[in-house]
Amino acid sequence: MKYISIIDTGISNLRSIVGAINHLGFKTIITNDKNKIMKSSGLILPGVGSFPAGMNKLKKEGLIVTIKKFHKENRPILAICLGFQMLFSSSDEFKYTKGLNLISGKVKSLKSLKIKKIVPNLGWNTLNIIKNKNNNLFKKISPKPSIYFIHSYYAEIENRKQESSNINFGGKKITTSIQLKNLYGVQFHPEKSGYTGLKIIQNFLTHAKNK
Repeated sequence: MKYISIIDTGISNLRSIVGAINHLGFKTIITNDKNKIMKSSGLILPGVGSFPAGMNKLKKEGLIVTIKKFHKENRPILAICLGFQMLFSSSDEFKYTKGLNLISGKVKSLKSLKIKKIVPNLGWNTLNIIKNKNNNLFKKISPKPSIYFIHSYYAEIENRKQESSNINFGGKKITTSIQLKNLYGVQFHPEKSGYTGLKIIQNFLTHAKNK
């Protein structure tokens, strides 16, 4: 295995995810260099903050084409939190903004669900993992683990077959992770979710190593 590239979106604290990967014994680099990204064994797209700011950063760095090429070559990608949301077609956060459109669907405010729940969704939630023999991210993970979330927007996915987990948010089912071949995305923060989160990251790294 060469290394895992982590895209520097400029709006996220990368120390936690880098620390988790190093703890697991894998090599990682933080880079926006297209050549280095394309030479890596896997790619992580992190991010916190707003959807427009995240997409503007990717556009400014010329990374939209690179990410899509990486995906087209069916190479392992893990998108986390805002990174997960940017996989989708568009978002209504602040204004209409186009996403990477690797997964069909829209990102909407949790407040639009009009339920009696505090927004943002901050803290530990019980994850409902969808049983699937190809669900690589959740191998050897308990069926309903407790995972750490912090988000005010959610992804409304079009194809539920691409959904690999969800949570019950005030009686509404919300997509919390996706898998499309070697493309993985999680709304939650595995790097802040203790042993379970480390195992999820390890599953991705092991998968990337074996590709």
